Amino acid sequence: MRCAGTLSLTTLFLLLAATIWPQQAHDRLGDPLPAGAVQRLGTTRMKGNYSAHAYLPDGRGLLAIGANLEIWDLARGERLESLPLAHSSIKSLRVSKDGSKLLFRDLGDVVEWSLEQRRELHRFPANQPGFTRPTGHSSSSVEYSPDETRVLTTGGLPPSLKEFDLASGRELLSIDGKDALTGERGQASFFTHGIYAPDGKTAFVVGGYDYCAAHFDLATGRQLHRFLTGHHSYHICFSSDGERILVGSRSYASEWQIDGYKQLQRYKGGAPGVAYCHDPDQILTGTRNGEIRRWDRKTGEVIMQWQRYYLPGETARFVTRLRVSPDGKYVLAYGRGMVTESDLATGEPRASWATHATSVEAVALLPDGRRVVSGSSDGTIRLWDAITGEALRTIQSPEPGSIFAYVAVCASPDGDTIASGDYNGIIREFSLTDGSLIRKLEGHSGYIRALHYTADGRRLLSCADDGSARVWAADSAEPVAVLQGHRGGVLAVAWSPDGTQVATAGRDETVRLWDLAKAEQLRKLEGHRSWVCGVGFADATTLVSAGADQRIIRWDVNSGEILSEMDQGARVQSLVVAADGTRAYAAGSDGVIVGWDLAGGERVGTWSGHRGAVTALALSPDGSMLVSASLDSTLLVWELPQPD
Repeated sequence: MRCAGTLSLTTLFLLLAATIWPQQAHDRLGDPLPAGAVQRLGTTRMKGNYSAHAYLPDGRGLLAIGANLEIWDLARGERLESLPLAHSSIKSLRVSKDGSKLLFRDLGDVVEWSLEQRRELHRFPANQPGFTRPTGHSSSSVEYSPDETRVLTTGGLPPSLKEFDLASGRELLSIDGKDALTGERGQASFFTHGIYAPDGKTAFVVGGYDYCAAHFDLATGRQLHRFLTGHHSYHICFSSDGERILVGSRSYASEWQIDGYKQLQRYKGGAPGVAYCHDPDQILTGTRNGEIRRWDRKTGEVIMQWQRYYLPGETARFVTRLRVSPDGKYVLAYGRGMVTESDLATGEPRASWATHATSVEAVALLPDGRRVVSGSSDGTIRLWDAITGEALRTIQSPEPGSIFAYVAVCASPDGDTIASGDYNGIIREFSLTDGSLIRKLEGHSGYIRALHYTADGRRLLSCADDGSARVWAADSAEPVAVLQGHRGGVLAVAWSPDGTQVATAGRDETVRLWDLAKAEQLRKLEGHRSWVCGVGFADATTLVSAGADQRIIRWDVNSGEILSEMDQGARVQSLVVAADGTRAYAAGSDGVIVGWDLAGGERVGTWSGHRGAVTALALSPDGSMLVSASLDSTLLVWELPQPD
C-alpha cells in the first residue's frame, strides 16, 4: 500500500521527467514519442517493412516503406525527410545516373518521379501481375535502360518481360515467359528480376524453377539462351566491365561469363542478395541465414562474413537486397525487417545506436524505480536508465559462438542480481555490478517463460515449456520444489502475498494453485478457452489471469469461482497486477495496453505506440510507471494516471 505523505522513488522519477520532457515528448535520439510515453529505450530507426532501398550519388540513402520514400543521412543515421510518392507499397526502386529522378513500381504502374521538382514525371500501367515470394516481397521489377529512355519490367504469374518507352509509356516489347525458364520437369515459372545488358540491346531475366536464368534479344523477343538449373533465383547484376553476371539464388550464388554462358564460380550457401564490390575481384552475397559475406570471386573463398539478421528458431532470415555505396566503402542491406549500412572493410555498422537488434521478449523494473532490464531474442540483456534512455550495460551471451534468445528476466529485491531464462531452458544469474555470471541453473527443457524472486530474494520461481514450475534456493543448484501437473507449457507464474502458495498458468487453458511447502496442487481453475499467458495475485484471496482468449478473469482463490470477467478485445500476452490489487494492465497481439479497474471491471485507460505486439510489461511498486516491451525491438516508458 502507498504511504500518505511519502514520495516514492517512482514519483520522484516522474517529477523529474516533467522538467525534462516538454508536452511533445521525444526520446533520447530526438524521435517523437506516442502520447503518454515519457521515454523510449532503444530505437526503431531503419527498422520496418522496407520494400526497396538505393543510394543517391552523394551517398545519402533512399528507403521505401509503404507508399513513402525516406531520405537518410546514413553517416549520422538520421532520417532527413519522408515523402509520399505512391498509392501503395513502392517496389523495385531505381535512381537515375545523376540522382535527379527515381523509377519504381506502384501497384501495376511504372512511375518516374523527379527528386528535384518533387513531382511525378511519368506514370503508365505495365499490366503485369506480381508474384509474392516467401520473403514477402513482390517479384515485379523495373530497370532503366543504359540511356534512361526505356524501361524494362518483369511480372510474376504468368511470367512476362516487357519494355516501354519511358516518355510516352508506349509498350515496345512483350515476352510471354511461361515456357522460358521451364525445364524437363515442367515446373511453373515466374520472373523475379530483369536487367539490360550494357549495350541496351538484350536483357537477362532470372526466377523460375529448373532453368533459372534466360537471355533475350529485345529487338525480336527471341530467347537467346537459358541456363542455371536449380530452384528460384532472386537477383542478377553485371560486373563493371559488362562481361560477367552474378546471380543470387535460393541455393547458391553463381558467376557467369556472358560470352559462351560459361559458369566461372559457384559461391556456396543460399544467397538471395548479390552485388559486385568496386574491387572487380570481390563480390557480396546476402544469405538465407542472415549473413553478409564478402568473397574473392576468383578463388571462391570467403574473405569476411558478418551477421546482422539472425533470430534463433526461425527459418526465414533472408538478406534479400544489397547495394554498394557510390564510394565503394559501404553496403546497404535489407533483411528481417531491418536496413543496415555496414563498413565493407570491417563489417561494423556505420551508424549505430544502443538498441536491441530484434524483438524484446522480457522486461523488469529494478527496485530503485529508475533502472530497467530487458531480455531480447538478439541474445543480449540490457540495463537502461528509464529517465534518460541511456543504455547502462549490455550483457552478451556467456558462451561465445552460441546464439541465445533471452525470453524471461527478473531483478532481485536488492537490485544487485538479474535472473534470465533462455530458449534452451537454462536460467542464469548475473551481477549487475559488472555483468559477470554468478550461476547457471539447469533442469528445465524448452523456453523459460517467466521468473520471479521472493520478496526476501532467497528463492527464485521459474516456469517453462516442459510443463513445470520450479523453485530454486539461493544456495543450491538443484530445485527445492518441482510443480508438475499442467498438460503443456507453463507460461506464467506468481507468488502469493505471503509466499506460501504459487499460481501457474498454462497452455492447457488452466490456472493452478500450489502449496509450496508440500509441492502439491491445491486447486485447478478452469474457465479460459485458450492459452493462459498471465497470472498475478490481487490480494491473498483474489487471483487475476489473462489469456489468448482475450479475457481477463478474477478468481476467488479459496473457492475457485470466477468473480468477474473483462474483455481485452485482443489476444493477451502479458499481464501485471498493481501492488495494491486495485488495477491490472494487459497487452498483447494488437500492441495496445489496457488498464483495468479490477473492482468495477472498467477500463481506466489505453496506451499504444509500439509497431508490433507487446510481449511483456513491468509495473512500478506505486503503480505510477509502466514499461512495455515489444516485437518492434524497443521498450516504452509510460506515465500512468493515478486513482483519485
